[in-house]
Amino acid sequence: MTALGLLAASSAAAVAQPAWACGCGAMIADSSVRISGETSIVRYDAAARTEEIVMRLSAESAAKDAAWLLPTPSEAAVRLGERGWFEQLDALTAPRVVTRKVWFPDLGHGGAGEAAAPGGGGGVEVLGERDLGPFRVATLDAGDPDALSDWLARNGYRLRSDLAKALGPYVEQGWKYVAVKLRPSSGEALTGELDPLHVSFSSDELVYPMRLSRLAENAQRLHLYVLGEHRVKQTTGTKMRLAFAGPVTPEQVRSPGLRRFLGKGMFLTELTDGRIDPEEIVDDYRFVSTDDEPYRQVVYREEVVRFLGVPAGWLIVFSVGTLAAALGVVLLVRRRARAT
Repeated sequence: MTALGLLAASSAAAVAQPAWACGCGAMIADSSVRISGETSIVRYDAAARTEEIVMRLSAESAAKDAAWLLPTPSEAAVRLGERGWFEQLDALTAPRVVTRKVWFPDLGHGGAGEAAAPGGGGGVEVLGERDLGPFRVATLDAGDPDALSDWLARNGYRLRSDLAKALGPYVEQGWKYVAVKLRPSSGEALTGELDPLHVSFSSDELVYPMRLSRLAENAQRLHLYVLGEHRVKQTTGTKMRLAFAGPVTPEQVRSPGLRRFLGKGMFLTELTDGRIDPEEIVDDYRFVSTDDEPYRQVVYREEVVRFLGVPAGWLIVFSVGTLAAALGVVLLVRRRARAT
C-alpha cells in the first residue's frame, strides 16, 4: 500500500517480535502477509480544493486481523469504492498496439515505447467510527505523535517503535488520520483484491501521502491514475514514469459512479513506479498542473510476412541465392565450352 499508510496485524495473539514484511509500501507485522499490489485513483478539484483517493489493495494471506493508517491533510469522509473503476481506466489507458510487418524475423519480439492549521492539545479525538463492508473505519485527530501511537496500540494496532517519530511531521502540520482494519466478524481474510476504499478530504494542494513508506524494508510499488483539470507533474518524491496522459469523458466508461466522478470530463495522468527505494522517501508526493500534451505508450507487435508458410524475406534471399548460383553454373559451363 505504497502511499497510503501503515499496515499492521492487530491480533493480540501474534508473536511478540514480529517480522515486518513489506510490499507496496505497507508494513505488516506478520511475515505471512504479502502485499502484491496497490493502485489508486486520485481526483483533485483545484477550485473547490478537495481531493479524493480511491485505493485498491491486493494481498496474499490468510490473516483476518490486518489494519492500516492513512494520514490526510484534513478530516476525511470514507466510503466503499467500486472495483470496476480500475478495470475501466486500465482499458482507457492501455498502450496503443502498432503492428509492424517483419520480412526477416529474428529472436526479438518487439518492445514498448516510451493545509490546515496545526492541531492543539496532546490527546486523540475520535472524529467518527463506522463499519464499511468488512472494514472498521475510524477518523482521528491528534496533537501529539506519542498519544496517537498509544491510542492505536490500545485499539489493537501493533506498531513499530519508530512510528511516533514518522508521524511527527503530520502532527505538526495538523493532519488527521484514517485508521482501517478488517473486522474479525466479517470472516474475510486479507487476500486477493480487497474492496476499494474511497477517501475524500479538503486540501490546498494535490498531495499523495508517502512519508510513512520510508519505514518499509523492501522496494515499493506505486500506480496512480491522477484526474484533474490539466495534466500533472511531480514536484516532490522519486520521479514516476509517465504511462498515459490525455482527456477522458464520461461517455468512455460504463460505470454510472465513474461517470459522475468524471463530471463533464477531466484530464487523466497515469504514473507508475515499480521500484521505490524507501530510503529515498523524504516527503509526501506532490503534484502541480502542467501543459496538456497527450501521451500514450506504444507497444509494437511483429507480424511475419510469410509465403507458403515460410518467412517471405528468407524465401526471397534463398530464391535469389539459388538463382544466382544457377546463373553462375550456366556462365561457368559456357566459359568452359568456349575454352574447348
